[in-house]
Amino acid sequence: MAAKSDYTWQKAALICTYAFVALTVIGWLGIANFISPAPADLTLEETKQWFSDSYRWQTILGCTLLYIGSALLTPGSIQWGLMLAKIEGRSPILSITTAVCGIFISLIVFLNACAWIVCSYRAQTDPHVIQAFSDWAWFAFLFGWVYLAIEMISSAIVELKDKREQPLVPHWMAWITLFSASTMLGAIGPAFFKSGPFAYHGLIAFYVPVLVWGAYLVVTNTFLYRALLREERENMQPIIKENADLDERYLASQTIAKQAG
Repeated sequence: MAAKSDYTWQKAALICTYAFVALTVIGWLGIANFISPAPADLTLEETKQWFSDSYRWQTILGCTLLYIGSALLTPGSIQWGLMLAKIEGRSPILSITTAVCGIFISLIVFLNACAWIVCSYRAQTDPHVIQAFSDWAWFAFLFGWVYLAIEMISSAIVELKDKREQPLVPHWMAWITLFSASTMLGAIGPAFFKSGPFAYHGLIAFYVPVLVWGAYLVVTNTFLYRALLREERENMQPIIKENADLDERYLASQTIAKQAG
């Protein structure tokens, strides 16, 4: 029973990663309309209009779902690290790095969501304050690419070390992850541009990194979940067989007792 309970919590942790992605898509990209965010080159009054009027309650509700989701990324990140550590061995520095970077990202996203809620919280807030909080949230969010790139590279290296016939994550996925980490470099752009593809609402600085991040989380998490199910079946099989043998012996003893009676 203890072993089965252990796997239940491990599976729940991986499901938390799916929940984070779902809440991000529904809340942040959908309800808060960050699929088409306020451009970096808006004027002070236009930025205030966006957060205080046009998308005020959408931002508050959507970013509420985002900060709730960000907390769920923590157990998922820890479970990733634990599963990778089984491959890496006694000194799982890369596995721990993967988990810690995931936790850092969950904290960054939490603070981003709070900052965007501040932008919409009071309709009378000064436009300079709203723009400053919005810029800070965007910079913190996108400059977090360094943690994501390190996480992707660390996890891919560990996955490539897995030489089993059926590895934790297929090597082709690990290679894609390794090369996809380079796409995070586009998130450097917002510090230097307010318009175009390198601005914080641009294709290279925002859409590409977010799409790659989402795909990395969902695909890798799916392979890890399947691997965990395989491990559970393999480890639970002897226990199931032992219980079946005990039941069989018990029924046999009962039958003998009845015959003797």
